[in-house]
Amino acid sequence: MTIDWDEKKALLQEPNIAAVTQLCDELMEKKPGSVVPYIDPVHDEDECRIVSLHVTPGKGTESGFVSHFNDDEAARRATQIYELAELDPRYVMPWNAYPWVRDPELPSALNVQEKTDGLRPFRQFLKINRRVSAVIAHGTDASTFLTLFEKTYHSSLKNSGIKIYKASALGGRAFAVSEAKQEDLLAKSVDVYKDAMQRAGIQHL
Repeated sequence: MTIDWDEKKALLQEPNIAAVTQLCDELMEKKPGSVVPYIDPVHDEDECRIVSLHVTPGKGTESGFVSHFNDDEAARRATQIYELAELDPRYVMPWNAYPWVRDPELPSALNVQEKTDGLRPFRQFLKINRRVSAVIAHGTDASTFLTLFEKTYHSSLKNSGIKIYKASALGGRAFAVSEAKQEDLLAKSVDVYKDAMQRAGIQHL
């Protein structure tokens, strides 16, 4: 499937994604010269119940978007998860603990400063997506980021009715395993999404 990214760019100010687009713009303004890929407008900030939290924008975000239509393994797995869980993308929204594009030369793990830099943006992101009832942390770094988030703001997401789920990262080292193990990891992620959907009362497609 060929994606017309220009067509997606034209939709970035639509009411279903405009506030998140504005957040990405503000984050770029705060760090001149930086890039924060936009969130694919297939997602919907009024309908979003599940946040799919990853660590950093991956290679596929050269498209200018965080999107499951990107050309990388993590995006392809996200697509598989949505299909297998029968999840309509408007009920979920991806975000990165560190939303800026990083230098590919850097070690893949986030340093403390990067995690700290991502806290406020994530807080703003949750304020936009007010109906979120689950955050699925993909990978260890995303989990430790959420722990730091709760410590920093002395607020437990649980008290806001948000359940935290842990899942494996969708690309990179997490999937550098045998095919059977890959299938197992994917199946586990699908189960996590199904559980989050059930909690949020999301109908399967």
